[in-house]
Amino acid sequence: MTLSSSGPPTTRPPGPGAHPRVLGRYSSGRPGPTVVCIGALHGNEPAGLSAISRVLARLQDGGVPLRGELVGVTGNRRALIEERRFVDRDLNRRWTPDNIARIVAGTIETSEDQETRELLGVFLPLLRRGPVHFIDLHSTSGLSTPFSCMADVLRNRPLALALPIPVVLGLEEVIEGSMLGYLCDLGHVGVAIEGGQHDDPRTVDFHESALLLMLVAAGSLEARHVPDLAAHRARLAAVNSGMPAVCEIRHRHVIKAEDEPFVMLPGFVNFQIVERGQAVAGDRRGPVRAPETGMMMLPRYQGQGDDGYFIARPVSRTALRVSAALRTLRLDVLVPWLPGVSRHPERADHYVADPAIARVAVEQVFHLFGYRHVRADAERLVFSRRRPAARPMLPAELQRLREGDETVEG
Repeated sequence: MTLSSSGPPTTRPPGPGAHPRVLGRYSSGRPGPTVVCIGALHGNEPAGLSAISRVLARLQDGGVPLRGELVGVTGNRRALIEERRFVDRDLNRRWTPDNIARIVAGTIETSEDQETRELLGVFLPLLRRGPVHFIDLHSTSGLSTPFSCMADVLRNRPLALALPIPVVLGLEEVIEGSMLGYLCDLGHVGVAIEGGQHDDPRTVDFHESALLLMLVAAGSLEARHVPDLAAHRARLAAVNSGMPAVCEIRHRHVIKAEDEPFVMLPGFVNFQIVERGQAVAGDRRGPVRAPETGMMMLPRYQGQGDDGYFIARPVSRTALRVSAALRTLRLDVLVPWLPGVSRHPERADHYVADPAIARVAVEQVFHLFGYRHVRADAERLVFSRRRPAARPMLPAELQRLREGDETVEG
C-alpha cells in the first residue's frame, strides 16, 4: 500500500478561535498510556496541528480501540495567530523550576508566560495520573528530512527508535529550558519530531506517519488496527536513505543580541557535512566558521531565535547498546574513578572534571552514562544528566497549581 497526502492542508489559522488549546481527545475506554501530542509550540510551525487533527479524526471516525488516551494540544496560540516563532520570547526555552514557580505564583511578564500557565493547566491533571508520553511536533526553517530529538534517558529510546528516521541526542541538553527537558526531568517520556520545512506540504504527512508509528510503539494502538502502518513506515524510510541512524550534538552556535544581524549562508540543509573552518554564516563581526568537522543541523533561516546552527556527528548503534547496559547495571558508580573526575562538592548528581582530560576520552564515557550537559565552572567542567528514574514526580513548583487552573478550551 502506498500513501498519498490527505486531510487538512498546511494552512495557518485565520483567527484566535481557529485552534483551541486542546485540539481534541480520544479514548475508547480501555486502560493504557496517556499520550499528549503538542503542535505549534513555535507559532510559525503549524504543520504538527494538521497532523494531530488528522490522526484524531482517523481514530474517531474509525472507532479505533485505542488503549489509554490521546490528547492533542496547541502550543503558542498567540504566536500562531501572528505567524511568528514567538511573541515576546521562545516558549520552548524557559521551562525551568524557577520560571515555572514564578508563573504558577501568578507573575506573568510575557505572552509566553501566559501560554506556559495555560499549558500547565492542561498538563497537570494528566501528570497526576502517572507516566505520560509527550510527543512534540516541530518543523524547520531550512530544508530538512524528518528526524527525532530526545533527552538521553533510556525510557525515551523505545519511542524514538521506533521510527525509521535519524535520532539526534544531546539537543535537549545544550538547549536550556526546553519543555520536553522539564517534563522528562519529572520522570515522563518526551520525544520531539522535526518533520521537515515549515511550509513543505509533506511535513504534515511525515508528522502523521510518525505519530501513528509512535502510538503503536507506546502500546496505545495494536499494529493490526493500523492497516496502512507499513506504508507509513515506508514513507519515512524513503526520505532518509543514507542518513545516520543516530547522531549527537557537538556544538551549538548561540546568537547574542550584539551579533545581529546573523545570516546563514544559503544552501545548508540538515545532515550536510561541513568542514572545520568553513564559513557557514555571517554576523556583525564578520564570517562565522564551523569550529569542527561534522554535520550541519538546524541552520537558522528565520529572523527569530538565538540558535544559529548546530554541529553533530554520528553515533553507532553499538554505543547505544553499551550505554543501555551500563545504565541498566548502574555502573555509573564507577564514574568518580575516571581520571581527573570527582564528585561535585555540593551536588551529588554532578561530577567535576579536569578539562584537559575530559574533552577527549572521559567526555565520551560521560555520554555513555547520559551525562551530556556540560558547563564551565572556573577552571573545571561540570557534567550532569537528566533524571534517570522512571517514576514520575510532581515538583514543589507545580503543587500550588490546581487541576484545570488556567485551562483554555477555546
